[in-house]
Amino acid sequence: MKEKVRFALVPIVLLASGLAYAQDDVIRPVRVAPDEMSGVGLVAGPPPVPDELVVSGEINAKWSAPFNGEELNVAIFESTPAKVDQTGSAFPLDEFVYILSGKLILTDIDGERHEYTAGDSFVIPKGWRGYWEMQGNHRQLAVVATPEEQSSAE
Repeated sequence: MKEKVRFALVPIVLLASGLAYAQDDVIRPVRVAPDEMSGVGLVAGPPPVPDELVVSGEINAKWSAPFNGEELNVAIFESTPAKVDQTGSAFPLDEFVYILSGKLILTDIDGERHEYTAGDSFVIPKGWRGYWEMQGNHRQLAVVATPEEQSSAE
């Protein structure tokens, strides 16, 4: 039965891919530059949280935004050591994070700690509350859903 389903899907996939080539505008993949992933070319920018949420250290943010789409945003974020209190307001969006350098310690609202270093990845679910502590030269690749108000405003 599985063989019949797979073969039945092949013409649909080929038809759909043929329709994509019929478009006037070609959509291409977007490379996340290795230099940016290593911190080269990041530009100073505003911290991702208000100053009053920073409980220790200082967020000296550097950014790159290799992709801002209709439904998804990709950013490279770097900061000096700082700890952010995210207990009073829930995380606004689901976010995938890949640690590029430094260390990140997330402490859930109930006190459970999660430590991440270079090469680790995780997802922060929408609604998460806790402490976000960046140590060392913290740099991360973040992938987040585009906020509804942003996508509907365009």
